[in-house]
Amino acid sequence: MDHHLILYVKNMVCPRCVTLVEQELLKVHVRAKVVRLGEIELVTPLDQQVKEQIKERLRQVGFEVLQDANQIIVEQVKTKIIEYVQHKHISHLNLSDYLASTSSLNYARIARLFVAQTALTIEKYYILQRIEKVKELISYCELSLDEIAQQLHYKDASHMSKQFKKIVGIAPSIYRKNKRFERKFLDHIIT
Repeated sequence: MDHHLILYVKNMVCPRCVTLVEQELLKVHVRAKVVRLGEIELVTPLDQQVKEQIKERLRQVGFEVLQDANQIIVEQVKTKIIEYVQHKHISHLNLSDYLASTSSLNYARIARLFVAQTALTIEKYYILQRIEKVKELISYCELSLDEIAQQLHYKDASHMSKQFKKIVGIAPSIYRKNKRFERKFLDHIIT
């Protein structure tokens, strides 16, 4: 893949983000080969003026085109962690193996870069993303806490509840009873 044909984009965390970026590209008449979480693969290289237009349009809708190689790696890791949490079929691998398998860097290097850029460990970021997923599943009122714990690969509901209470400040059962489902945007877990 030619890196001159890739734009790396911060804050793309869901399929709707991909659609929004595609729409913004169309407004400046830029064709993308593919838009995926965190990346725009272009058909042809862009001149500087068009790149600046894209940067500005994306900035206006909450995205940022990244230039720094370390920032790009960290954003890719965040995207992979979000995918790992959101798509339960990926979770057959442990997180460190999954991240290493999706990168040309070893896990230790990835972890050092992540902490340097975010001041959080990968594990802490993963826990925060996982808790947001727990909140989401609780808000749907479709699954029991045991089923949520099982779906998110916690060893049991007790472990999930302890982690939830430590992060949120209340037990998941109380969170469910309150029916005030305060959730965070996935891209605002850390900036």
